[in-house]
Amino acid sequence: MSNPLHTPDQAAAERMALGLIERADVRAAREAARRDMRGDPAASLPDGALSLDRALDQWVLALAMREANGDTAAPCVVWNVSNPPRHWFGHSFGGAAVAVDNPDNFNREIPIDGAGRYAIGIRFSEDPPQFSVVIEMEPDHHAGLGRNIGALTLQQLLPHCDAQRRVTVTVGPDAGGALHLQCQPGRIQIYTRDSQADWNQRPAEVTVRRLDPAAGWQPRGEDEIAAAVIADMPAWVRFWRGFKDDFLGYPEPNRLVGPNGRDGNWGYLAGGRFALADDEAVLVTLDSAGSYYTGFQITDPWTIAPDPMHRLASLNKSQVVPNADGTVTYAVALADPGVANWIDTCGLHQGWMLTRWQGVPAGPALDRMIREVRLVKLDAIPPAVPRIDLNGRRRQADERARAFAKRTSVKGWTDAA
Repeated sequence: MSNPLHTPDQAAAERMALGLIERADVRAAREAARRDMRGDPAASLPDGALSLDRALDQWVLALAMREANGDTAAPCVVWNVSNPPRHWFGHSFGGAAVAVDNPDNFNREIPIDGAGRYAIGIRFSEDPPQFSVVIEMEPDHHAGLGRNIGALTLQQLLPHCDAQRRVTVTVGPDAGGALHLQCQPGRIQIYTRDSQADWNQRPAEVTVRRLDPAAGWQPRGEDEIAAAVIADMPAWVRFWRGFKDDFLGYPEPNRLVGPNGRDGNWGYLAGGRFALADDEAVLVTLDSAGSYYTGFQITDPWTIAPDPMHRLASLNKSQVVPNADGTVTYAVALADPGVANWIDTCGLHQGWMLTRWQGVPAGPALDRMIREVRLVKLDAIPPAVPRIDLNGRRRQADERARAFAKRTSVKGWTDAA
């Protein structure tokens, strides 16, 4: 089975988006957004000033990708909002982001018309990542999180799969059965999300087909798509630039807010800011609560994640060493403290940290999911926290790079199907 991310539709959307961001009119809109960002308090921080242009470039490319796949009459399944750069299809793609994008996730987008009818085909691997398909009412200018109006998870879909692990979800304005997402009039985004508990897990194959094709449909030209990018960019960048200020209430640093339930009841998250000196670490001890998936990551002050392929800026359930009682202690630090579950801030003294639980058993003890968060000196990390030597760290980094590289390989993940 080939890489389910490596599709002709993906290649076409990326080529269109890369061309859009090089247009003079789109670049002028980007520069206007940059002038606006310079007045944000985050730009006054050393780490914020250094990372401003990378954040803006990732927001602009994410918007261009969404507009490139914006035709609800002929929607495609396109992987978007992934921070790391990638080199495939004969081009270099610099990364596209919104906020605290999870390196364990494959976020694929399907734009639909709320009055239309669609079929979404899904095929799971033998050991699938945690999966969800979510339907949201799209805000004006794409500037926001959207309003969740339905969701299905791996646990709901697997019982309906055939012998090849295939299942079809229908979408339309009428009510339906267990495998139907009911939509409402207006513009809608459907998101599928594979959350890898292990980077060797193969994401699902996802396809979309409109069941009631629009008569007289004509594809949009580049000028029309570019005009949409320019029109939407001010609100889009303003929203994601401001996301950091209120999604968790801009808490005091070195604490976690949550766990908070996700819209659609498909998981929980907790997050907060970190502020560190060179010789300090934030120790975070978490309980997985029996979740199918857990992950922890950091970002810069704009909520843009570092490249996770070569740096330990995130860890998921398969990448950690648990404590004796089954909990996991992470050490967020600039320098390697010799702790097995080091979260590398990649040179950042200030930024954000976020943890997620998905596929959580019913009735979790929310007050036990976050056991401890505290700031310590590196030489004061308790000896009971699991350690790692230099050879172990090298193996950890090598395995991380090998597993991550599967994302852009034509062959992708090995699957016995």
